[in-house]
Amino acid sequence: MLPPSNARELTDLWLDGASPSESDLRAANSLAARLASFDGLRPFSGVVQSLLDHVSCPDFSLDEVRKLIESDPALAARIMRVANSAAYRAHGPCASVAQAIVRIGATNVSGLAIAMSVMTLFKDMGGVGQKIRDHSAGTAAMARELAMCLDLAALSSKVFLAGLLHDLGKLLLIQTGDAAYAALVAQELSPSSLHLREQTLWGFDHAMLGAHVLLSWNIPAPIPHLIACHHQPKGGHGGASAFAQALDLLRLADVVDWLLGQGCTADSPWVRRLAESPDGVRVGLGKETLPSLWSDLQTIRKEALLVFK
Repeated sequence: MLPPSNARELTDLWLDGASPSESDLRAANSLAARLASFDGLRPFSGVVQSLLDHVSCPDFSLDEVRKLIESDPALAARIMRVANSAAYRAHGPCASVAQAIVRIGATNVSGLAIAMSVMTLFKDMGGVGQKIRDHSAGTAAMARELAMCLDLAALSSKVFLAGLLHDLGKLLLIQTGDAAYAALVAQELSPSSLHLREQTLWGFDHAMLGAHVLLSWNIPAPIPHLIACHHQPKGGHGGASAFAQALDLLRLADVVDWLLGQGCTADSPWVRRLAESPDGVRVGLGKETLPSLWSDLQTIRKEALLVFK
């Protein structure tokens, strides 16, 4: 059993300082046991680690960021694909890594490099892994596009990265060889129900697990915090802060991608219901706006799946 102080530290990520309940503390102990099995896991290369370390310095050099990326041709190619995708292509084609860094942002590039390294792990997990990868890529693209369309462009890169990493916990749980969990994920439950099943079975959900692993990898805020809260928004949610708006965008994108994956059309009552949800209302997603964007979102999602294939 974790000491109370350590258990409370774990719950702080999803409670934002609120006093944990007994169920929260039990979840923290169960989570700690599972986290121990991932100690030392780093699914990214030395180049990516160096990139993350470099941009964490206040006086980092853009030229050094470029050199690090160009030293890994596979990473450079993936960065260029993203920079030229519909999610980022706004002012013509991007012809060099240096241009890609400017377009995406140097600090965002390091996070993107880690996310893309994580995404490569999904390729070795069969059909279930591919579905997680596709949903992650789709959620990222949906989050960024919604941010751009709702005059929240300043949040676009953050929610894009959070979307790519939001289901990391699912990958980690599948990697443990838990057949029951793999079967649960294969059911393709809606984003609003899977985490409840996880909490019932294991005491914590994939969002909590993924967020804590990201913290152990030194992924900067607010990414781990957004991921921790995307199924149970508690402290700090519901206001007009940048974090609250980013969380609303991530939660909306999660469902938008799931609906698109289920083949829902713009006139589906589920689309209207999502637009009128508390998350939608808070970011100004009018009941006519989401249906009007649906065709564009379908196109952007298709391209995103190809970019991260």
